[in-house]
Amino acid sequence: MLDTTQKRSLSQLPKATLVDFVSDVYGVDKLLDKKIERLLLQSDKPKLIKKLTSNLKGLRRRRKFLDYWEYSDFVTELHYLADDVMSLYPERPKACLDLLELFIDSTDSSLERVDDSYGEIGDLYRSLTSSWLKVAATCYQQEKQILPVDEQDILSHAWLEKVKAMADDNDYGTKDNLLAGIGQLFSEPEIRGLISDYQQEYEAILIKEADHKEATKGFKKRDYEVDYTISQEKSRIESALEEVAKALGDVELFEVIYREIHPKRPLHPRYLVDLIEFLMDAEAYDLALGHLTDEWQSDDLQYKLKRLELLNQIYEQQNDIEAQLKVLGEAFELQPSVRRLKAVMAIATPAQQAYWRKKSYELAAQQDEVVTAISLLLALGEVDFANKIAVKRHTEFTDLHYITLTQLLKELPAETDLLQVIIYRSLLDDILDNARTKAYGHAARYYKKLFQLDFLVSKMNRDYNDLITPQAYTRALIQKHGKKYSFWERVEN
Repeated sequence: MLDTTQKRSLSQLPKATLVDFVSDVYGVDKLLDKKIERLLLQSDKPKLIKKLTSNLKGLRRRRKFLDYWEYSDFVTELHYLADDVMSLYPERPKACLDLLELFIDSTDSSLERVDDSYGEIGDLYRSLTSSWLKVAATCYQQEKQILPVDEQDILSHAWLEKVKAMADDNDYGTKDNLLAGIGQLFSEPEIRGLISDYQQEYEAILIKEADHKEATKGFKKRDYEVDYTISQEKSRIESALEEVAKALGDVELFEVIYREIHPKRPLHPRYLVDLIEFLMDAEAYDLALGHLTDEWQSDDLQYKLKRLELLNQIYEQQNDIEAQLKVLGEAFELQPSVRRLKAVMAIATPAQQAYWRKKSYELAAQQDEVVTAISLLLALGEVDFANKIAVKRHTEFTDLHYITLTQLLKELPAETDLLQVIIYRSLLDDILDNARTKAYGHAARYYKKLFQLDFLVSKMNRDYNDLITPQAYTRALIQKHGKKYSFWERVEN
């Protein structure tokens, strides 16, 4: 994409130069040709709308699966289409909305034609939903303005039904943001009416579920297809209720609805998190704290840490430094990390920092993972101590993944020469022991780096202690891998 300066320079070119350039590139690339054709249609909106309508209908009908090398071109084509559709807004909102709906109708077709592992196509369709809400809000307001007051309820009902139908057709999750954003489109009374509709549907599905269970009681074989259908419908309505209640922003109503959907007590932390995060977004911190202190029950480390993370966020908003330091310290003790240590030190007083430095030494010594122990010591500036721990536990480095080792190398200060020797030896041994011939170039670089490090170790008068000397390491390497000639050739070059 051109920057501002380049665009300014481009605008200063003679019109004929630009026309000649566009003429020259036309025919070079199919996607670019389509973009040029649509650009030419910008001055003729009816023709542009007709062209886009034809292209979007064709997009929905396509079925041929695309190979991975065609993915990028397809993404580009979709972006071009989206840009062209939105170019009609706000001048022609109704036409833009109709085209957006045609585009959104192609969701399933497009996602079934490609491997969207990168998520770019899913993201584009999610952005279409956001665009639809913006354009729909304009269209809805325009339609209301030309209707008598006594007919506006009929219009409102029609729009509510349209939104519900769109939200229900969401197999790939690209419309997850539709109900969450309906505040752009509907008034508070309309949203409350929509909630009421979903509540009625929910009561009906609960009755249907209870009746089915009663009818099949005592049967050895269940009708799993019916069970699945009821479960899916129930899940759909629950999700819709939650999203619409969030969009309304009524804390009390949301909590009532959430309790109806998740009646089991105590509520599992994975459900409590959703409730608490909504309360925090609504700045209902006292209610959120109540759930975090009175109701939260879990021995799972993951949820213990999540609870402390949420508490920290609340105390930070309330500017309660003392309470914040307490939960940050508790999280650090539960699962020590450099990130958590830095968070503690950032708000601690000098006296408190001294306490946490001492605590960090103790925790570093207790760590099962050598990388965590060393990272904590380095964060405290204890380079010599980190070197000693690394030497003492050097055998543990052979079990670490090369990505972990290479990432650690990037973060090490210069004085960690012994630690670097251990890491480079581990990387080198891994490549040669497993005969990773494609990585021999890296192995040769590691080998040469070891000579430089060994010189530094000697210069600093450090003792290898439990590590074998450079001379012994080199002899062992030659004895074990002396016949890996392609490696040694790279060492010589």
